Amino acid sequence: MKKPYALFIDKWWKGPLLSGILMGLSFITNNEWFVLAGLAVITVSVVLNFITKGWKKGCLTGTIMLVIVLLTALWLLMQIFPTTGQVHRTYSKRYEKKTAIEKIIGVEIPKFKVIDSDLTSFRPVDFEFNIETAIEFTTLPEDKFFNTLDSICMLPFPQVPHYNPSFFYTFGDVLFRCWTKEGDTYKYGRMGDAGKEFLHSRDAYFYFTIEKGSNTAKIVYGNY
Repeated sequence: MKKPYALFIDKWWKGPLLSGILMGLSFITNNEWFVLAGLAVITVSVVLNFITKGWKKGCLTGTIMLVIVLLTALWLLMQIFPTTGQVHRTYSKRYEKKTAIEKIIGVEIPKFKVIDSDLTSFRPVDFEFNIETAIEFTTLPEDKFFNTLDSICMLPFPQVPHYNPSFFYTFGDVLFRCWTKEGDTYKYGRMGDAGKEFLHSRDAYFYFTIEKGSNTAKIVYGNY
């Protein structure tokens, strides 16, 4: 029975192939761990192929390693200067999920589907962007849901700043209420999440608007 490392080095191309797969996954998922794993695998492959397969296979693997390094540089450039599509995909995955929305706004909402989502503005230099999303609930929100929002809107400002963090937030030295009501329209808003507990950065914002009797809601989020 072959030892585990022998299964890895019996064919010189196995390491480069695995490294290439990991790099491909890094472009798909934007996950830096796949990049690091891919670099580690190709580095080990170069050393092992020089030792076990000779200088020709070692040099060939080294050439592939150069390609992997160039792909890593490309991946880093894409992280520093992301495209509009990449920004939209990254943050829509974060802010357009039911569990993520509920964590931010502090109340449960019915299941929904996204009917429209657009990146309306993007400034790469300052990484300012704005995404507007419309969702449609599979069932009409019940009166109980809006009664809960009425109660939240009437909560007194807490003496302790971090009490009910979903319903209040601090921006600078000022404490703000997240949920407000205008007629039958309920609005949630927060920005400047320094601790990143709810939003992705201290420059982020998130707004959620829903009207009583409607089965749709609007979400606006981004960086200012």
